[in-house]
Amino acid sequence: MHHCWILPEHPLREQVETFICERYWLNFHACLRTLPRLLIAVFEESRLVAACGVQLADEQALFSQAYLTQPLENYRVSNKPLPQSENLAEVGSMAALTPTYLPHLFRAVVRLLDDKGRDVVIFTATRALQKYFRRIGVALTELETAQKSALPESVRDLWGNYYQHQPTVLAGWLTDGNVFEQMTTPRQYVLSQQREVAI
Repeated sequence: MHHCWILPEHPLREQVETFICERYWLNFHACLRTLPRLLIAVFEESRLVAACGVQLADEQALFSQAYLTQPLENYRVSNKPLPQSENLAEVGSMAALTPTYLPHLFRAVVRLLDDKGRDVVIFTATRALQKYFRRIGVALTELETAQKSALPESVRDLWGNYYQHQPTVLAGWLTDGNVFEQMTTPRQYVLSQQREVAI
């Protein structure tokens, strides 16, 4: 199992984008028109098995900020203030062939964002993903409920039934993600469904 960054010029960029978009359509009937400049892909030998998008907070506003009712700097994570934007990142558009590959995806996120000097990750998680993190003991802070009404009217329909899955904006310290390094038997920690997943 190996992982890497997928930038716009990467020869596998189109394949990874298609992989993510297909799973969002299968799971939510959601149509993702654009993905972040930075993608992470996980491969089992040569087969693409999981991927996600990453937005660095010092490069562009985070998608999840649309759901927030206060400026980002007003929020606290595990009772500590958020670091500066150069130490923040957002993860989104998470997709996997099956839930058994999720620990490998999250391990890749932790390693690659740590290499970029990020301390806190922010993301919007469906109800199923929230339960998954609670079950494995990852400490996360709920920032806000993700409301469909926070999006521009012109794009709301593109998200299909995603908002029926009770998404919530969460944040956590990257060091708390080290639990994924210890997951030697990931099948114990998967979500309940065993089909292709987008979260």
